[in-house]
Amino acid sequence: MMMVYQTKSAGKLEQISTMNHNSWTHLVAPSETEINQVVKTLNIPREFVTDPLDIDEQPRLEQFGEAKLIVIHVPIDLPEIASSNDDVKYRTIPFGIVLTKDQMVTICRETIPFVEQLFQRQSESLTSHMKTRNTLTLISEASRAYVHYIETIEQAIVQAEDELAKSYRNRELYALLHLNESLLYMTTSLKQMQFAMRKIGSGNYIKLYDEDSEMLEDALVELEQAYEMAEINQSNLNNIMDAYGNVIQNNVNRVLKMLAAVTIILSVPTLIASIYGMNVPLPYQDEPQAFSVLIAAMVVLSGLFTFFFYKKRYF
Repeated sequence: MMMVYQTKSAGKLEQISTMNHNSWTHLVAPSETEINQVVKTLNIPREFVTDPLDIDEQPRLEQFGEAKLIVIHVPIDLPEIASSNDDVKYRTIPFGIVLTKDQMVTICRETIPFVEQLFQRQSESLTSHMKTRNTLTLISEASRAYVHYIETIEQAIVQAEDELAKSYRNRELYALLHLNESLLYMTTSLKQMQFAMRKIGSGNYIKLYDEDSEMLEDALVELEQAYEMAEINQSNLNNIMDAYGNVIQNNVNRVLKMLAAVTIILSVPTLIASIYGMNVPLPYQDEPQAFSVLIAAMVVLSGLFTFFFYKKRYF
């Protein structure tokens, strides 16, 4: 899907039909025809458009003549994607920003909610001819999206922890495992994005005005805040999983000890009954009270073993 926007006289972004001077082209899972059209119109390497569509592409900066490519990672909620069957609910995907002398292109393989909201809100900070300002705005919004998703993950951790406290089921443990994987995606992406943003901050890659420098510093602060939140939650989640793993192992050991104690207790009457059930002459077998004595012996010996294991806290 290809959408082209341009700022009109009213200062608002409006959708137009073709790529013009100072236009902003937004590509979402573009077709080959759309990719070829952008590459031909802007005279840029094809990789500038196709690389951000690769799910494994890492945040980076690249330049070809006057054209510049900035690849960042943005968080996404996978259940919102109908075609996704991944058990990991949150992850990050590449988002490409191509800047040329007269035009700007953004590329992503999926629809990103905060980007769509930016276009819908008609934010005054977005104007098609201010490419640097638009880039920094997108990075700031991505940072806020990270914070939002990390807070959502934190709530999911608390919920899974409450469920685990009631019942040690595999479902809750797998939920924590998948949340931990989501946090791993985010911490990795945020760390790489910080390096890319500091490179932009050097001023050697794109020209930054005073106000742009302030926006970049704010974006870096937000990225660092999101990174610290993700790192803290990941550490906390690892501790929770380790603690519940130890609790489950301890419960298993307690059950095994109890079963071993019950087996030993039951083996005493079983042994006596087995001996006196043999078809051979046995002591006191002709005594009229032999059966009562044997039952009493079984009860006493079983009681002694039960008391012993009780004192050892096997029950």
